[in-house]
Amino acid sequence: MEKQNALNQNTINNEKNLLSLPVEKLDEYIALLKDFQHKSEVEAKFVEADLAQKKIEQLIKIKNKKKLLDAKTQQVDIKNELERSQKDEFNKEMDNQFCELNEKFQEMRNKLEEDHNIQLKELYQKNQEKYNGYAMKPSKELINLNKKLELYVQKKDYQNAHKTKIDIANLTKIEKERFEKEKNNNIQKEINNLKKKQQNETKGLEQKIQSAYNRFKKHRALKVLELLLKYKNQFRDLENKQMNEINDLEKVVQGGMLKQGKKINYSNGVRNKNVRSNK
Repeated sequence: MEKQNALNQNTINNEKNLLSLPVEKLDEYIALLKDFQHKSEVEAKFVEADLAQKKIEQLIKIKNKKKLLDAKTQQVDIKNELERSQKDEFNKEMDNQFCELNEKFQEMRNKLEEDHNIQLKELYQKNQEKYNGYAMKPSKELINLNKKLELYVQKKDYQNAHKTKIDIANLTKIEKERFEKEKNNNIQKEINNLKKKQQNETKGLEQKIQSAYNRFKKHRALKVLELLLKYKNQFRDLENKQMNEINDLEKVVQGGMLKQGKKINYSNGVRNKNVRSNK
C-alpha cells in the first residue's frame, strides 16, 4: 500500500516540490518506486510497472536537474565566499597599515608640537634673563638735564633746579615707556618670527604627511589591481573546473534517464505461470 501511495503522492507529481527536496529524499522515492516496479513486474501488473518506470525516469531527471541547480548555487556561493574572504583579508591588511601610518604621523605631530612649546618657553626665559635688572641707557637730552640740575644746585638756583627735576622726571617716564615699548616690540618680534618658523615646520610636516598618504593611496590602488588580477586567475581556474562539472551534469539532464539496471520483462515465475495456463 505504501508503494502504491508513492505513485499518487502530490509531492512526486509536482516538479517544483521535488526540486525543493534534498537529493537523498529523491533517492528514497526512486528506491521505493523501483521496489514497486519490480513487484508489479513479478505480479504481471504491467500498467502499474510502466507507470512506476515513467515516474522513476521523471524522478531521475529531476534529481539530475536538482544536482545541476545545487551545483550552480554552490559554485556561486564558493565564488562569493572566495571573493569575500580575499577582500576581508586585503582590507584588514590595508587598514592595519593605515592605522600604523596614522599612529606614526600622530607621534610626529606630537613631537613637533612639544618641540615648539619648548622653544617658546626657552625664548621667554631668554628675554626674561636678558631684561631682568637691565639698566635703561639715558638719552643725551636726559644726560644734559641731569648736568643742568647739578649746576642749578651748585648755584643754589632752586627754582630752576625744581623745574629741571620735573623735566627730568617727565622725560625719564617718556623714555622708560619708549624703552618698554621697544623691548616688548622686540620680544614680540622674536616670538612672531619663531612662531612663523614653527608654522612653516608644521606646514612642511603636514605636506610630508599628505605626500605619504598619497603614496599609500597609490600603493593601495596597485594592491587592488594585483588583487583583481589574483581574483581573475583564481576565478578563471575555479570557473573552468566548475564549468566542466556543470557540463557533465547538463549532459546527464539533457540525455534523459540513465540506463536502468532492469527492464520490464516477465520474471521467470510469471513466464512459468503463463505457460501452465496456456497448456
